[in-house]
Amino acid sequence: MEVANQFPGLWNLIKWTAKQGDGQVFYPFGEDPAGQLLYDAKGNMMVTIMKQERKLFASHNFLEGTADEIVAAYNGFVAYSGTYDIDPRAKQVIHHIRISSFPNWVGQDQVRYYDFQNDLLLLRALAIGTTQHELTWQKMP
Repeated sequence: MEVANQFPGLWNLIKWTAKQGDGQVFYPFGEDPAGQLLYDAKGNMMVTIMKQERKLFASHNFLEGTADEIVAAYNGFVAYSGTYDIDPRAKQVIHHIRISSFPNWVGQDQVRYYDFQNDLLLLRALAIGTTQHELTWQKMP
């Protein structure tokens, strides 16, 4: 199957690990984060990831969180969307970001190195300092 045909679909996050330069591994959003990644056949993509157990706001209005509630919620959630291109020779998928919960990524490209293993998609981000992030996604039927 052509690589470009393997991406489209809905993927559920199985694991997110971060390996530091000294070999230590940690889980940025815990050992059981929730996440979904969507690629469509027209080149659009979106991703959302969150910590499973985030503290609820006292208010039922999402616009009325306290500063502490907002910081805690933000630090347990990331989302972005845009378009994507695939470079099969480099084994890269490039996310062209239009919308992001992290404002610094808007208008930027995020490169991910990919590998397919059966119904799993492994995505590695470029190292942030000496830390290598890898996310494992499982394709939904």
